[in-house]
Amino acid sequence: MNTETIRKRISVRTYEEKRIPEQVMQQVREYLEQDDNPFGVPITFSILNTEKDGVSSPVIVGADTYVAGKYQKQKNAEIAFGYSFEKFVLYATSLGLGTVWLAATIDRKAFEKAINLGENEVMPAVTPLGYAAQKRSIRENLMRKGMKSDHRLPFEELFFEGDFQHPLREENAGKWAGSLELVRLAPSATNKQPWRAVTEEGRVHFYEAKTKGYDRESTGDIQKVDLGIALCHFDIAAKKAGPSGRFIQSDPGIAAPENTEYIATYELEK
Repeated sequence: MNTETIRKRISVRTYEEKRIPEQVMQQVREYLEQDDNPFGVPITFSILNTEKDGVSSPVIVGADTYVAGKYQKQKNAEIAFGYSFEKFVLYATSLGLGTVWLAATIDRKAFEKAINLGENEVMPAVTPLGYAAQKRSIRENLMRKGMKSDHRLPFEELFFEGDFQHPLREENAGKWAGSLELVRLAPSATNKQPWRAVTEEGRVHFYEAKTKGYDRESTGDIQKVDLGIALCHFDIAAKKAGPSGRFIQSDPGIAAPENTEYIATYELEK
């Protein structure tokens, strides 16, 4: 996994009816067993088959394999899930496999039954796994157009310098420019792009710009999952650019817009 993997990965809803070789599936299983996150929250993954496990999604064509993840309810669980699941999605991309984050457009009851979801557990999302078809289905093209899947908010609407009153232009972002750009490219639920970041010397503070209706019992706060995806992208890019750093949670007390919640800080190692 590297920054090029992030840049080339796209959501895939239309798949070739082609079996994934056992050697590749073994790599997938081995990766899922050791996938982790900076928040220390265990994520349990399950590999499912449409026929054997009775799982499906009305927006997916051609795939018969899915990966689902779940967690025990606890602090930072949604963020950790987003980070870990996106790391897997990027790993799958590096193997030549197609994926797409699915939360609402699945037979949720069937998936939850297949993974034996416990009373205190949450399954925010799943992904199909397979080889992308050469041509997208009409339904997929309409979905991408409707959600404006290829659209991203401008850099200076998402990122700020020192506080939320000073928008950050990409050409002024210095060592953070490349890492923040890969945050900007991250996928999110209905492409809401809820991440915001404020840069300081040696630190970047991340926030969730909340939209009503995205925090549900069945999925948790799905926009916190989106923040986990963004943090995964940032971490991969920042470690490549150097020097390395780590995520901490220490609210800097910056005055934030309404419905904007502090999530975590990336701090360069000294």
